[in-house]
Amino acid sequence: RRQPAPAAPAATTRSGGFVVQVTSQRSEAEARAAYAALQRKYPQVLGSYSASIQPANLGDRGTYYRVRVGPFADGTQASSVCGSLRSAGGDCVVSRN
Repeated sequence: RRQPAPAAPAATTRSGGFVVQVTSQRSEAEARAAYAALQRKYPQVLGSYSASIQPANLGDRGTYYRVRVGPFADGTQASSVCGSLRSAGGDCVVSRN
């Protein structure tokens, strides 16, 4: 799999304080597939970002795999990406990294 070259603004550091969560799925494979579908559906917003997939144990609800893009240096950058995704018809949540 080739990742497209970054075109959208990205954090200047890998240790940015914010990420944008774009989906959460029951398995890592589903999370990867869901993100690939989101990149195809919203290429102008997500096309240049690689996803970070992290497991989150939610107790009796089980483990979910959170798909996030970033990190972003500040909340303003993350909110801008999330706002662009929402304007295009997607959904997201900004959270601290």
